[in-house]
Amino acid sequence: MLVGGDSSVALGLGSLLPATVDEVLEGLRRLADWDFEGSDGSRGKSWVSPEAVVEQAERAAERLTIAMVNKERVFFGTGHPTGPLEMYARLADHLRDGGARIERIAEGESFEGYVGGAQIRYICDVGCVSMSGDLVHTHSARPMEFLLSSGLQADLVIGDHGFAGAALARGMDAVAIVDTNDPGLILAWVRGLPVWPILCDDARPAIYYSELLQFLLERIVV
Repeated sequence: MLVGGDSSVALGLGSLLPATVDEVLEGLRRLADWDFEGSDGSRGKSWVSPEAVVEQAERAAERLTIAMVNKERVFFGTGHPTGPLEMYARLADHLRDGGARIERIAEGESFEGYVGGAQIRYICDVGCVSMSGDLVHTHSARPMEFLLSSGLQADLVIGDHGFAGAALARGMDAVAIVDTNDPGLILAWVRGLPVWPILCDDARPAIYYSELLQFLLERIVV
């Protein structure tokens, strides 16, 4: 779908196209540290090396530490309000305590692109999309593009989906939770954009990210 130009999976990174399926899958193989080709040549189920995730989290922690040391402007945004949102919120508190400036703009403001309308809502400094009072799951880059057009300025964006993708498209750094079905962010990493990916399932209950959170907090120090 990404290679075919489907904007719904590009996560705001359509400018990276054209690309090939092999290019994206090779990036995924490198991030996951696993060969997706089965012995019969067919592609099997996805799998991610725990050792690879540890290395990615260590690199992400180094970038987050820099954000604190340099007192950078940091924005948090998620298209998965039932997944890693709590982890992002706790990271926001930690970075603020360490000197980073957490950005929060356009709260409650409406933007176009969703049937019935949508708003920007914040949960503990993490930007989310709300429709009819409910937080929604979204891959769209439109929420972040709206925030950027509204004046959001950040040195670093932490999040996922279109929040990370649109930031990268504007030349911002991003630390991103990247699922194996988020090919736009995988392609961004392959092409050398300033993204620090942590490859893991982005739709698990909040408790499943507790060990990753603790791992990061222990390493994000000034």
